[in-house]
Amino acid sequence: MLYVKEVLKPTEFHTSNKYGEHVWCSIGDLLVGVCYRSSNLTIVGHDNETNLKKVLQEVSNKHVLILGDFNYPDVDWLTYTASPGSSMGCVDFIQTIEDCFYTQHVHQPTRGTSILDLILSSDPDLVSNVQVLCHLGNSDHNMLTFTVHHEYKCPLNIRTIRNFHKGDYDSIRKELSAVNWDTLLSGNMEVCWNKFKYLLFELVNKYVPATKSYDNGRMKKTDLDES
Repeated sequence: MLYVKEVLKPTEFHTSNKYGEHVWCSIGDLLVGVCYRSSNLTIVGHDNETNLKKVLQEVSNKHVLILGDFNYPDVDWLTYTASPGSSMGCVDFIQTIEDCFYTQHVHQPTRGTSILDLILSSDPDLVSNVQVLCHLGNSDHNMLTFTVHHEYKCPLNIRTIRNFHKGDYDSIRKELSAVNWDTLLSGNMEVCWNKFKYLLFELVNKYVPATKSYDNGRMKKTDLDES
């Protein structure tokens, strides 16, 4: 799963490849994806690694951040080499990372003594401050926190607010003085409160002018968590 704050205005993104375990969104010009590679070929099929490779190749020409559990324990990510006796799928995965010019940012174990959870980016300066924390709940994987350096101008947010300094309070008082309160406030407490609240809202809408508030903030740095 991929959770993104609403203020960042994410949009769903779909790759053309039909790899099973991945989800993507765009935040401005940054493409963010979460992938999981199962090692159970009975479930995912023998073409699973090939499809994952195709997905990584497909998005490699974009400004991209890729997170997830790739289940390759036999990789030395300081040298980008596989341990002797590693599967051809593992070797091919490393070659794909290099061919796509991705940077892998996790260099501490995330499960036992293995680095299974990765942070890949097309820009080596996109990610910093990577920390491996404790595991979450009953999971045997450790959580990762890191900082993403991405400047993104949020879309213009227009809000309607009331200018209470210019309200016509004489007219509000006049209308309130004409209310038959015995009739209005009949019924139980919740009914009375709702009728009174509705009356006040109607008067505010009628006698307090509305103005537009424009929020055009800029996000310069975003913290993302992946576990």
